[in-house]
Amino acid sequence: MPTDEPAFCTIPGQQGLATHAQLLEAGWTTPQIRHRRSTTWQTAYPQVIAAHRGPLDPPTMLAAAALWAGDRAVLTGLMALREWGLTTPHPRRAYFLAPASARSRRHGDLEVVRTSRPVPVARRHGVVAITGAARSLAEASAREPVSPDDLEALAISILQRRLATPRELDLELWHRPRREVEAARRGLDAFRDGAWSRPEAALRQVWDGRPDLPPLQTNVGLEQMASGQYLGCPDGYAAALGMVIQVHSRQHHQGIDDRGGDRWAQTVEKDGAMVSAGLRVLGVTPWTLYRRPSSFLSRVDALVRLGPPAPPPQVRVVPPR
Repeated sequence: MPTDEPAFCTIPGQQGLATHAQLLEAGWTTPQIRHRRSTTWQTAYPQVIAAHRGPLDPPTMLAAAALWAGDRAVLTGLMALREWGLTTPHPRRAYFLAPASARSRRHGDLEVVRTSRPVPVARRHGVVAITGAARSLAEASAREPVSPDDLEALAISILQRRLATPRELDLELWHRPRREVEAARRGLDAFRDGAWSRPEAALRQVWDGRPDLPPLQTNVGLEQMASGQYLGCPDGYAAALGMVIQVHSRQHHQGIDDRGGDRWAQTVEKDGAMVSAGLRVLGVTPWTLYRRPSSFLSRVDALVRLGPPAPPPQVRVVPPR
């Protein structure tokens, strides 16, 4: 490096990146920058530069996208939901919202969209400003090719994780035409009815489609009357049948939890505790509820024909833990 060149900018939160304007401010000249870009530097996005030619990881590329979008732009949509810790379909484009006085523009997989509505920054990851989860979902519903099933599931996940309240999501969805956010609103309605996931919402829908079945409570805690032992929070509880329903999915019941415990082992043990308390446990997969609900209902009908268990399970409903 020639001795008359200044040092490359080191700016906190920018993942080792700098914009052309920042380099000029640091004392670089345009010819020097042009020379470095053609030899030892690389351009992540237009006017956004890394001081090496090695690979750029996803956090660095996201920071580069935010620098390209500008300091008034706020990340939204699926990319923002991923920053909130949600599992989403693969985003095809990173969307940024900017004030109406800004300029809409697009480059490759990036797009800045002007909006007349305020765009509050809910959190920051370094240089990346992020919209709230409710706003991000509404924008994804309107702008991105996401399936209705995925939008419904994302709405429930946002509410279940308390990333937004039902009121906040409801208000955000009202800002969009109903046809654009219909699936997300289904998720909101399902959560209000007690569902904590899309499979549980499907369980509620399948059960309610059979008015001859006894009442089903969803996501209530159960404990033994005599000992006070907490048995768990089944996905469904039909007291008249002495039956609990557990929706078992690979996503939520396999792997290791945050405390290092085996999720599947915990599921089996909880089901066993309910059986020991005299409850009938009916397991079902999300696929069955989505694609073959009649198969699930035939198993329920078989239990109905058996009648209530004798003696009845000595359990009571308590708040979930």
